[in-house]
Amino acid sequence: MASLAPGTHRISMSHGGLDRPYLLHVPESDPRPAGPEAASRAAGLPLVLELHGRGIDAAQFDRMTGFTALAEEMGFIVAAPEAVDEMWNDGRESSAHDNALPDDVGYLAALLADVSNGARVDPARVYVVGMSNGAGMTARFVCDRPDLVAAAAQVAGTATERMAATFRPSQPVPLLHVHGTADPIWLYSGGVSETVRRQAMIRYRPEPSVSVDDWARFWVRANGASEPPRERRLTADTTVREWHGPTPRSDLAFYRVEGAGHTWPGAGLPLPSLLFGRTSRTFSAARTAWEFFAPHRAPAAGSGPL
Repeated sequence: MASLAPGTHRISMSHGGLDRPYLLHVPESDPRPAGPEAASRAAGLPLVLELHGRGIDAAQFDRMTGFTALAEEMGFIVAAPEAVDEMWNDGRESSAHDNALPDDVGYLAALLADVSNGARVDPARVYVVGMSNGAGMTARFVCDRPDLVAAAAQVAGTATERMAATFRPSQPVPLLHVHGTADPIWLYSGGVSETVRRQAMIRYRPEPSVSVDDWARFWVRANGASEPPRERRLTADTTVREWHGPTPRSDLAFYRVEGAGHTWPGAGLPLPSLLFGRTSRTFSAARTAWEFFAPHRAPAAGSGPL
């Protein structure tokens, strides 16, 4: 496709014999200063790939997160793909059924290549963020293709126990994770939610999920991070655990939002509290994710493990 003008575009694309269009937002300008940032500017703009959850489309999810508005302020591109039948293949179903589902890892990798054909993207600054089912897909993508990702963020989702047992990321991936302790859909403590709210949202019986604490331990091992974490209070309802290690690629940040539900903190399009629980207004998950992403860059090809 030809070089795209600033604004939001709907991009046609096919993958695996299916139509897989996506939304792409190119900011009006690059706010980074000239001078010391000249090399970074020449490399292209950062790209944030945002993955919606079940029951919400890409445009609605972007209104919830506010990433497009933030992109105009900070100067990055936003790609917002859509799952087939609203459900990402994040590995929550049985192995036999999984084989019949769309190859979403392959689709997202192809999408990143497609974006680079029409927009000036810095390949060292590609970031992935998702919520709920999109958070599970984020986990699957960064574990399968860590070579394509500079950093990742998850909100209200970890991974299934089965997928976590098979994940073997070939290199560290900086990860930010945000989760409410009262999430009725994707439980903070792991396992399977049997609430009416969960049954209203999920059309099949999911496999047990990994608890947030076990998920943190998984990434401490995967990233070679050092224990114990540094703990701090961010706001009245949110505490943060942060791990570091030999390189910035080891960085981890886990946000525990007391009493919050299956929601996006600071959402511009809040979810109904009766179904999903309380939405925290004490911080913006989008801005927090971007601040985590911004200093991280993917290792150069052929540079060896970092």
